[in-house]
Amino acid sequence: MTSPISHCYFNHFLFEKPAADDFLPLLIRNIPIKLNSKCFLKPSRRAKLIVQAETQMLANLDRPVTLKQLADNLESSSSALSYGFQDLFGMSPMRYLKVRRLNAVRQRLKASEAKNCNIAILASQFGFYSPSHFTRDYKAMFGELPSETLQKKALLN
Repeated sequence: MTSPISHCYFNHFLFEKPAADDFLPLLIRNIPIKLNSKCFLKPSRRAKLIVQAETQMLANLDRPVTLKQLADNLESSSSALSYGFQDLFGMSPMRYLKVRRLNAVRQRLKASEAKNCNIAILASQFGFYSPSHFTRDYKAMFGELPSETLQKKALLN
């Protein structure tokens, strides 16, 4: 099962381009908590675990991490993390991490000078070691290639 975010192509919506560029980072930064989540109604040990996991993930966006490593670091089980992320965010912990990493790459691309930016190196700095998989995931999430994001930045300057 794929997450709803992987099927969102924002260039198909009728957003003004500046509005879409402002909206997408906000959407990603504030991935909604599922309203039917048990954690939403009453904070639990699982919710606290997910907060700790998210904090570790965000502090280490540039380092490779597996679900098992994350669980071991938090003295938890992989299944507890998986159920918690699924319940709270509607996606697996590794999918959540990928979404956050893709957004971080996009923000860097938008802040970079085209002539000084190597997309493959930038992607690898955020844990994407296969350029083709990175490009596919980036395009699926943002509706454009990483090079197009970088070119748009250059055109605005």
